[in-house]
Amino acid sequence: MKVDDLNSLYVIGDVHGCYYTLMQLIDKLEKDAMLIFVGDLIDKGNFSKEVVEFVMNDQHQCILGNHEALMLEYIEGVLNGDKSPEWSSKKYFGGYKTIASYKDDYKILQKHMAWMRELPRYIEIEKFFITHAFGLPYYRRRDMSYSHKALMSNRPLDKQEWGWDWEEGYEVYDVVNIYGHEVVDEIDTSKKQIGIDTGCVYGKSLSAIELGSMKVVSVQVDKRDII
Repeated sequence: MKVDDLNSLYVIGDVHGCYYTLMQLIDKLEKDAMLIFVGDLIDKGNFSKEVVEFVMNDQHQCILGNHEALMLEYIEGVLNGDKSPEWSSKKYFGGYKTIASYKDDYKILQKHMAWMRELPRYIEIEKFFITHAFGLPYYRRRDMSYSHKALMSNRPLDKQEWGWDWEEGYEVYDVVNIYGHEVVDEIDTSKKQIGIDTGCVYGKSLSAIELGSMKVVSVQVDKRDII
């Protein structure tokens, strides 16, 4: 992805159906700001359909998150007769909230699913490698299909279990990995790996980071999104 200016270009963390919170965050940004979403637009919060509709209709860039992947897998499973996938039945995944937000709006659901199927696994802009999950240890293999799951699910805390599959020397790659997926208490812009999911759906905040200045903008969650 090529852009003329990194100023007013923001990467936004996991929204998880928190539509009102997202609108409040956008109100704090420049009117002509370009937006990139790290994925997980859906699940857990109350307004997944509205979040996806906004991002899609305004043609903002977005990465496929693990929750979008789960939704696609679930819907396809239902069409094949699977009535009880974990995505819709377990509170941890929050898929039941997404189902409720679409209700009987099947045409919108189909349109959104078609859009989700075309979402990329990562976006590169100059030195920035933007992924849903912690993707830096898979940077050299980012275009390999077997790395797609890792780009959606890897976490820094997974090193003890999955570090054997991480690329040697990834810490010194000349790229900055910006990602969501794992909730952080504070965004640390001094590192080459920058987590920006500040846990809005858990009653915390939604954050955006401007690539030109590395400025962070955050808003507290709007309770309408989670109650």
